[in-house]
Amino acid sequence: MHAALGLGAAFAPLTAASEAPAVGAFAALDREMQRLVADGKRAGIVYGVMQHGQLMVLEAHGLRDIEKNLPMQTDSVFRLYSQSRAVTAAAILTLVDAGQLSLDAPVARYLPEIGAMRVISALRGATVAQTEPQRRPMTVRQLFNYTSGLGYAADWPAGAAMRQRDILRLDGTLAEMITKLSAYPLLYQPGQRWVYGFHSDVLGRIAEVVSGQSFDVFLDERLLAPIGMRDTGFFVRAGQVDRLAAVYGPDSNGRLAPRPAVASSSYTQRDTLFSAGGGLVSTVPDYLRFGQMLLNGGAIDNLRVLRASTVRAMTRNALTPVQGGEVNWYRYQPAALFRGYGWGLGIGVRLPDRVHTVPGSDGDLAWGGLASTTYFIDPKEQIVAVAMSQYLGPGVDDLGFILREGVYAGLCAQSGAAKPCDRTQSATPSRAGR
Repeated sequence: MHAALGLGAAFAPLTAASEAPAVGAFAALDREMQRLVADGKRAGIVYGVMQHGQLMVLEAHGLRDIEKNLPMQTDSVFRLYSQSRAVTAAAILTLVDAGQLSLDAPVARYLPEIGAMRVISALRGATVAQTEPQRRPMTVRQLFNYTSGLGYAADWPAGAAMRQRDILRLDGTLAEMITKLSAYPLLYQPGQRWVYGFHSDVLGRIAEVVSGQSFDVFLDERLLAPIGMRDTGFFVRAGQVDRLAAVYGPDSNGRLAPRPAVASSSYTQRDTLFSAGGGLVSTVPDYLRFGQMLLNGGAIDNLRVLRASTVRAMTRNALTPVQGGEVNWYRYQPAALFRGYGWGLGIGVRLPDRVHTVPGSDGDLAWGGLASTTYFIDPKEQIVAVAMSQYLGPGVDDLGFILREGVYAGLCAQSGAAKPCDRTQSATPSRAGR
């Protein structure tokens, strides 16, 4: 990672866990975050909220490592998993702005093996019985909006014998991933359906081919270093490994116990695989900064990273009802937190006139990560909100529900008016049922 670049007063380094509770409008939110820790549902949490470009609250509670008794701090580092995707998508879109990559170009222009993949046309039980050519060539845009026909290993028929770890090997490279992935047929014709999967990692390889750089270097030079995301990358910087929060989950008695981190990178040293779909580590302040850049239409601190038109394209729903309409975490694991969301270019987009499970505004942006990290960006209310913990187990989305409900309740209390409170979900299942 890299030196700080103009983080500004709101992002002055904070190296100790906050001792004072959040005050004013977000006091109730802070109490809910503290309760999640006190009830043994999380070892520790960091969360932050910005509005109109100003930091409203940044708090840390609990421990980042129970066994070592290390307190959670506002600059603690977290594995992002799928929350990596918006960051890597934004970086790759800089190639579009530079005229080096075309969204509507065939993927075969950059990755001939992927462009030549056939498509499953018939199954016999769990076995692929027949394939056919792509009717229309897969495009770069379809990789961004996840309608390319790819999925994850569990989406392929069992007879295909695809294994996730064989495709994304930590001792491999993105180039090797492409070779292995292209040996399988696509699940659907390009453009046919939205499926969560390997798309971002394929885009990472395209960025390597176009730029001539490894994806970690590309990401740092194109996005992370310019906007001052000093603690974001594929591993924790040297000498600061103890800032990385440990992963926990409930044991047989329901008490928090260490869990092995699902490996999308080593997280503590530079590897050879740079997974654009799930390999990043980051902090709440860094991710707030990234969200503010998107909220500003691609610029921050008088530095333009993306054209405003590119950000509009990224953050506009790209799915049709025929393609699936609403997104889900995986087809085999729907996520209530994102009910009523579509998909832009690497990011979730709230759809109007749908049933939602959380407060929000039409067109707000959101996603999260496997180990209980979450964020949302609300252009109408000018909000960026981020919360991070490291947890695997039941109730993994509780952090996202608490963040959403607490932020909008705080806005309502802050304004003393009903308007922000009216922009809420159409249906609210009880948290016990989530």
